[in-house]
Amino acid sequence: MTISACSAAAEADPRGFIAGLPQPATIDEIQRAPRLLLAIKETVDRQRSPGAFIVTGSSRLDTLRGLRESLAGRMALLTLRPMTVLELAHKPDLCPVDRLFECKDAPAAAQHFAKVTPARISQEMFLAGGFPEPALHLNGAGRRAWFREYRKSYIERDVPAILRIEEVPALVRFLDACAATTAQLLNITELARDTGVSVDTARRWLGLLEATFIAERRSPYWRNIRKRLVKSPKIFLCDSGLAASLTGVEKWPSGADRTPAGHILETWVLAALAELAESPAELHFYRTHSQEEVDFVLVRSGELIGIEVKHGATVGRSDADGIESLKEQFPKVFRFGLVLYLGESVIPLSVHAVAVPLSAFFGS
Repeated sequence: MTISACSAAAEADPRGFIAGLPQPATIDEIQRAPRLLLAIKETVDRQRSPGAFIVTGSSRLDTLRGLRESLAGRMALLTLRPMTVLELAHKPDLCPVDRLFECKDAPAAAQHFAKVTPARISQEMFLAGGFPEPALHLNGAGRRAWFREYRKSYIERDVPAILRIEEVPALVRFLDACAATTAQLLNITELARDTGVSVDTARRWLGLLEATFIAERRSPYWRNIRKRLVKSPKIFLCDSGLAASLTGVEKWPSGADRTPAGHILETWVLAALAELAESPAELHFYRTHSQEEVDFVLVRSGELIGIEVKHGATVGRSDADGIESLKEQFPKVFRFGLVLYLGESVIPLSVHAVAVPLSAFFGS
């Protein structure tokens, strides 16, 4: 039975469809037949059997058309992000975030990361992202063709159909604008202007991109409203390969203007940290109105560690300025900071900060 035929049968007779499935059953792309959720609820209520159904989909359940049941209390929700460098290396149990919080200060972190075996990390990995096909099997022209097809089949066809969006060209322009500002402060007014839609429409579409796991927002770290800290969120695409494809970056930027490299690398690091810090750590960023910033702030048990990301192979003391500012703003909860970069040596930058190669951070 084809996917469309299966979806039609499920929508026509959801109870009969579920009753005919042997358990445990896996149902993929549930957004194509949301009425199945009521039939699943009825079945689960009659016979409580953990793991009877595994349901997957390309959008959050609360965005589905015709959804009347949330299955609250009857299911566990898991978000599958793009694959991380550790998963690609078959080391999914390693957690650099846990190891970070085991270090009491910057010298201890420097000592730890100087001893690890570096992971194999390349610039191609940042351009490939974490979707399995481009990350595992493709490079160059094949990867670019895969992302073009992903854009046509999922972004231009499936997402508008799922969310009932008729202005497909404008939605695509909006996504392109989001990709161009990945890892930067969100300015919804500028996104709306660049796309040619109203601010309300841009705000709604951003929520829909989050609901379909294409983009996400990260909030700044601040605890005192009187401090002069930026309180606007940052916007990220959820995959660095998709961000590179949508912005036309086919080779790792070099030369005078390497700004895209920084944003793509930060997007790549965000995907990895978000997976590793999902629980129990929080993941934010730090920025003041005078432009002092730290790309990521990890918070666990009331303590924080700052992580700055640099796309170059060299670092200097000034690269830790944002970390020093973070320490000054939050001295009671600040532990230390890292500057992740593409070099090969662990380098102390100050009493509170140490430069660590990206390969060492994700090493074992």
